Amino acid sequence: MLIIIKPSTQKKHKKNCTWLLEQCQKRQISYTVFYTTGHFTNDCQKITVLAQSQKRVVVLGGDGSLHLAVNALMGLSCSLALLPQGTGNDFARGFGCSNSAWRNAIFSEHQVKIDIGQINSRYFINIAGVGFDAHVVQALQTKPALSALSYSLAGFKCLFVYQPSRLAGSFAGQQCEYGNLITVFANHHYFGGGLMIAPKAQLNSGYLECYRVPTRGLLGNLYSFVRLLLRKHHGMKELNYQRLEIAYINTPDLPIEADGELVGVTPAVVTIHPLALRFCMPQC
Repeated sequence: MLIIIKPSTQKKHKKNCTWLLEQCQKRQISYTVFYTTGHFTNDCQKITVLAQSQKRVVVLGGDGSLHLAVNALMGLSCSLALLPQGTGNDFARGFGCSNSAWRNAIFSEHQVKIDIGQINSRYFINIAGVGFDAHVVQALQTKPALSALSYSLAGFKCLFVYQPSRLAGSFAGQQCEYGNLITVFANHHYFGGGLMIAPKAQLNSGYLECYRVPTRGLLGNLYSFVRLLLRKHHGMKELNYQRLEIAYINTPDLPIEADGELVGVTPAVVTIHPLALRFCMPQC
């Protein structure tokens, strides 16, 4: 077993780390521990090398650590387990499971093949986006959110200074251009520290759920944001929702976020890799 740990001083994090290492020793499971450094490319390469000889990889961290592991493990045969330890834990939130359920899944044989998205060279397990969500992620680079609530509050504040751009692209073969507030590609339900953008998303559907919300001025954007907070956005007539396998964003120099990480700029190609990764599914 390869255990990927994002270092933290939080008591819960230390407790879960201690528990996992004790369980490995108790079950006579050999393990290697890798501590992330924050240098994505170097960490990704090292994890790929270490994981080639492992049966299972366990991530103790949040969406960013999970994103790192997914990019390192694509194409390998090992399975992936998660013990959520992050600020937002948006991917884990989509299961609604307790900490004990996630713990049990680490040693379970209940593995399910799930889809993995890709935007340019980066893979993502949860959600990727271009627009306001990427702007928030970019703003939080200098002052990270301390909780899911602070992430949502930061997003609300960013609405007042966000300058939307026009976006041109092709979505499932349909050409369009619009003033973009949010354009996201969802493999699972939540993003932004607990906002359920994609309630219909399934991890093994073979499709990404695409949500495009046009900008409508400050008041209109605030209205859209509140509808999203209240999970009422599917009833918005302005919303363009579709399931797709591929999309192209042609407009250059727009920031891209994937799994809550800033991963580059457009233009971009977005695709889905069906059943590409074996995931240890928690039993809730």
